[in-house]
Amino acid sequence: MELGVLGGVQVRSAAGSVDLGHARRRTVLAVLLVEPNEPQPVDRLVERVWGDRAPHRAHTALYGYVHRLRRALAGGGGTRIVRAGGGYQLDVDEAAVDLHRFRDLVRRARAADDERAFALLDEALGLWRGEALSGVDSPWLDRVRRTLHLERAEAELHRNDVGLRSGRHHALLAPIWAQAEARPLDERLAGQLMLVLYHCGRQADALEHYRRVCRALADELGVVPGPQLREVHHRILTGAPPRAAEARR
Repeated sequence: MELGVLGGVQVRSAAGSVDLGHARRRTVLAVLLVEPNEPQPVDRLVERVWGDRAPHRAHTALYGYVHRLRRALAGGGGTRIVRAGGGYQLDVDEAAVDLHRFRDLVRRARAADDERAFALLDEALGLWRGEALSGVDSPWLDRVRRTLHLERAEAELHRNDVGLRSGRHHALLAPIWAQAEARPLDERLAGQLMLVLYHCGRQADALEHYRRVCRALADELGVVPGPQLREVHHRILTGAPPRAAEARR
């Protein structure tokens, strides 16, 4: 059985997708998936599922959702929801949950050489299916969602650095371009795009992107680029081959 939150909340068994029911039931499962194999007291679950909008009989509603989720997860090997610590706990192999597999791959990439790190980060980022926790909503899950997207962005930046050092310039151009469009004020990412454009023989485009970033930083934040990005610009402007590490901030 495979469980996921890096996109919509989903469960897949050997027979296919498992019907989890309506959004609030999927919200309960999402909360348990973020911190599996740990007891979640009922009051904590209620707060994480509903925030300050819990219904009058929230404990009863939660019991009903858990009961139906248990039935949905039946036959999933060791994956089950059990009573624990005055509440509930999701027992699951964390390797079966995309979020925890993503974090493990990113952690392993930090200690690997560039060739292995690039493959690990590629695999980690390939687990994402869209916006994390899409289709479920609560104040706590909103905070988790923001954290997860920051983790994804950092993994992308790490992968870009590794790929630039490894000379994968043409393969990196499209993904880095898309990332830069999504995060136009990220100076580290801007430097990476300028480097990959330069190494793909597009010096003029690299310099034009720098001008766009300067305008965006001035208009949105009232600041100028930091010293690292200015140095990347200077070296591209003068035709001195910049190093990948100089895109970092």
